[in-house]
Amino acid sequence: MRNPFSVPDVHDPNGPDIAAFAERIPASATEQDENAMAWVTIATEVTNLDGAWSSRWRQGDGEWQQGVATLQIQGDQVFILYRDAGTYLFEGTRTPGGSGGADRIVGRYVNIINPGDSSPWVGSIVNNYRIDGFWGRGRWDFRRCSPDERPEPIVAAVLTEARMLPPAALRELLGFARYLRWKADSRSA
Repeated sequence: MRNPFSVPDVHDPNGPDIAAFAERIPASATEQDENAMAWVTIATEVTNLDGAWSSRWRQGDGEWQQGVATLQIQGDQVFILYRDAGTYLFEGTRTPGGSGGADRIVGRYVNIINPGDSSPWVGSIVNNYRIDGFWGRGRWDFRRCSPDERPEPIVAAVLTEARMLPPAALRELLGFARYLRWKADSRSA
């Protein structure tokens, strides 16, 4: 058994389909990425990638499914055990980012109960608090909240509710927030 979680290993974590998939994924993370804003509300102080993470995935533009994950590094191999209604194991190789890009984890995940549910997965390591992830049919992100970005409880509640809005309603809400900021700035000027 290669993984540290005592579950069945991921089959062929470095197969040719993994490299082909990784070539299609953006090499660098951006601040406009949907995982850039802290959607986790409890701040933690960490010094490396190992340990507990919040995680979410979705297919296409579907609803986010949230769970928890544990990440463990062994040399250049990265293992992640994710749990929500199911249990998934990720195994990948940490590769250095080229040309100023973020380091990446390139590999595969497998559903522990249904091994046929498996896909290549690539995660861009932005920092110890954010991994922007992509799988064959959508996104699979990992996030922690740093002490510097910890949202206040009321803001965290609004963010939680806002994530459930359809795209048009979210754009309307953001437009209203920009209006309120402009109004406050114009009064203080």
